[in-house]
Amino acid sequence: MNRPIIATTLSGLFISRVAWDKAHTLWYKEREIELREKGKDTSMIEEWRSLSASDPEKETRDYFKYVDRVMQELYPSLSEEERTEKARQLFFDAVLTYIELYPDVVNKEVKDYFNSIKSRFKLALITTNIQGALEKILATSGLTDMFDLIECSLPEEKDDKRIVFDRFIKKYGKPLLYIGGGRKDSYDYCKEKNIERVFANLDENEEIPGVELVHSVEELKSKIDSLCQGT
Repeated sequence: MNRPIIATTLSGLFISRVAWDKAHTLWYKEREIELREKGKDTSMIEEWRSLSASDPEKETRDYFKYVDRVMQELYPSLSEEERTEKARQLFFDAVLTYIELYPDVVNKEVKDYFNSIKSRFKLALITTNIQGALEKILATSGLTDMFDLIECSLPEEKDDKRIVFDRFIKKYGKPLLYIGGGRKDSYDYCKEKNIERVFANLDENEEIPGVELVHSVEELKSKIDSLCQGT
């Protein structure tokens, strides 16, 4: 029997989004230290902090503009692709460090539930984490054997979920359902591609207009059961 695909995210579902949110702050703090040690300008980091506090939505859109500015200042001799790869590796190192320090950010209830349905579905992970960092995060979180299919970002790519989704669909086709976290771009993509989608708002973040919400594993189970009757 060909099992239908349920595609998921990592941040906000299996692992609390706070691990990534805190890693952003840690990344900038570490880069600020590097800039000061090299006698470089740190004003762009203060700009980011101010924007992050006053307009989080714009900060999300402009995030990589500030990352690029910081990396250009620190590593002017590297190519843009090399700077992007280095910046992302440093960021995922920060995510991993946070998970190691605070293992409770891994949602055991979610892990147990998805383990219980693996025989009925192919579980897929669509993520903008890069392969090397992802393997470490999955190992640290006890998720190495969870997913049948994984599609992640290439090291030189920006944090663009649409590119990863495109690669996944070309390889495996459309999933029956996508269960995401707080990234609106994922739901916009699924809407365009006519993919059923649900926001697993387990961290109780701000709602995303037009996207169906579940707030618990029990609600998620009901959603999957209602969608997949007879599967």
